[in-house]
Amino acid sequence: MTTRRASFTVFFTAAALLLLLHGNRFVLTNDEGILLEPARAIAHGSRPYADFFGYMSPGSYWIQAALFRVLGVSYWVGRVPVIIDLSAQCAFIFWLVSKLASRNAAVATALLFFGFQIADPSFLTAQHRWDSGTLALAGIGLALRGKTKLHASGSGALCAAAAWCTPSALYVLAVVGAWLALSRERRDSALPFIGGAAVISTLAAGYLTAQGAFLPFLHQMQWLQKNYSQVNFMPYGSVPGGYGALLQGAAGAELAVRALVVFCLALPAILPIAAVLLCAAAWKKLPELTLLLPAMLALTATSFPRADMMHLAFVAALPYALTGILLTRLLPRKTGAILFFAIFPLAGLFTLNNVLGWWNSQTLASPAGALRVPSAMTGQMRALLTAVRPGQTMFVYPYMPVQYFVTRAHNASRYPYLQPGLMTARDAATALKELQARPPQWLLYLPLSQKEFLRVFPNAKSLDWHFEELESWMMQNYAADPETPLDVGGYRLMKWTGETSVIHFLPPLHSK
Repeated sequence: MTTRRASFTVFFTAAALLLLLHGNRFVLTNDEGILLEPARAIAHGSRPYADFFGYMSPGSYWIQAALFRVLGVSYWVGRVPVIIDLSAQCAFIFWLVSKLASRNAAVATALLFFGFQIADPSFLTAQHRWDSGTLALAGIGLALRGKTKLHASGSGALCAAAAWCTPSALYVLAVVGAWLALSRERRDSALPFIGGAAVISTLAAGYLTAQGAFLPFLHQMQWLQKNYSQVNFMPYGSVPGGYGALLQGAAGAELAVRALVVFCLALPAILPIAAVLLCAAAWKKLPELTLLLPAMLALTATSFPRADMMHLAFVAALPYALTGILLTRLLPRKTGAILFFAIFPLAGLFTLNNVLGWWNSQTLASPAGALRVPSAMTGQMRALLTAVRPGQTMFVYPYMPVQYFVTRAHNASRYPYLQPGLMTARDAATALKELQARPPQWLLYLPLSQKEFLRVFPNAKSLDWHFEELESWMMQNYAADPETPLDVGGYRLMKWTGETSVIHFLPPLHSK
């Protein structure tokens, strides 16, 4: 079987497994709804940034909205991009390691990557960084493989598309463009590369302009530049709560086991460093490193300022591939085989965590289609879906906008979520004004403590961890049902008790 056919086999095998295990697996995670709910709005005609608060650049919104238009708005369709992204990254690893090392090494590296990456279901959720990482890898691969101007144009288009999903992916575009321009053999491809990037960017900017959303988009990017770093900074390789919390209370054999698990969790931070060190020994033997090493560093840099373990994992494919290639070329075959068979059982255990979670879940009907809900949460979610009906108004605070998506409740504000420390006092005042003008029937409220806020955002000690006026208004006008209190993942379902009349049903989404 040719490498190309084998790579497609890897892709479809990974996609089939992910679709089975994760296609409709419901996960309570802060980030997924930030993409799904705005994409649903766009699919129904709303404009990002103009009609609602668009937290990110529009590339992933457009990808997700296009799929909703074609396949329908459902939870499993929301998972299609991440399934494609992770499967494509597995195929990329297999292709690159096969090309620069061996077929056996390619199989081993792809298996380890897949096994460790799917361990945590909350990681395999809709996220713009999945899209940008995969598009950037495709651009790197096309530049490395191609020698024609068409290949260069395609590479530029893919790298630019990555930047429209995550702006910091511009680092990758710059690295690939510089590599082409400085390469004597490929210098003629630099201009077509720039041309491909320019075409994608012109089309994207033109589409926003035609919608009347280009200036709001620029304002949002300025807002992100000003507000994102101060709350989201995390040191390289860190984890919320610190590594000490993962090892706390363990001793003897248990400590050794936990340390091994922590090592596996830390691979996205360890592998880029290992690859850099190994490159020093193989630099003259592998000319492709002149692109792959700077590209890996650029991808790693896209995780900053929140360079914690999760964000490094989004761009771990190239570190895995480079480490696999270099170990194969530098180590004796027997040593490499021993290393693989020592690590492979650990990857299997990480995979087992996902499989057991899927097994310990139940199918639940929802307005977003069938959901595979953890058994411990099924009763709570069933009660939530019974109480909150499609078209009713609701506000979820401060995070968890995925609940809008699965209930089909109408968000009573323009903010898919409202995070203290990130959003400004002006944003909170705008949201409060909207809620007061049209109070939602339901409130899903998480009583967020300062301790929990600082656990997730440890470098935000100087920032206000709550919106006092907004939260005071909520507590004055909403109350939980004393007879049947409902708590979904820490979020209390509360009902309007104020005197202002409530609009119980609204059209699901604003249209253009």
